[in-house]
Amino acid sequence: MKTFFCIFLFSFILMNTGLQAQIKRNLYTYQAAQVEFWYPSEWQIDEEDKVATLQNDDGSLSITFSIMEADQIEEALIELEAIIQTQLTQPNITTEPEIIELNGMMGVVSELEGSINGSPVQLGVFIIDSPQNVLLVLGMGHEQTLQKNNKVLDKIIKSIKPI
Repeated sequence: MKTFFCIFLFSFILMNTGLQAQIKRNLYTYQAAQVEFWYPSEWQIDEEDKVATLQNDDGSLSITFSIMEADQIEEALIELEAIIQTQLTQPNITTEPEIIELNGMMGVVSELEGSINGSPVQLGVFIIDSPQNVLLVLGMGHEQTLQKNNKVLDKIIKSIKPI
């Protein structure tokens, strides 16, 4: 019985160590904003020119992390409006901007819809006052794709924290 208990305890420790290592592997540090976030292992992440892009396995959903030139969230909202007007056709705010707290960082969240190159898309916009700068997190995809991945998206967003 004592041997069985030791083997069980050893197996339990190995499983937990493996799980912790797996969680660590799925953490991405976005140095430009001094934050880190979790992402699913089957998703792809690429960073170029201080813009990190996270995509699901078939590329139908993306989350972009970028630094805004603004020093404050209010300035970032004005900058974002100009960006959206040039990138999105017929933009429409579907949820009014709301002030949020995310792991000790203040921010604003809103949802929009519109089209890019004639294809309808929905966007989730998070502007976060990160430790270094104002961070823009922009999630984009088709409505069905967003609904299908809602729990994963929620987990990614809630995992964003300062380092």
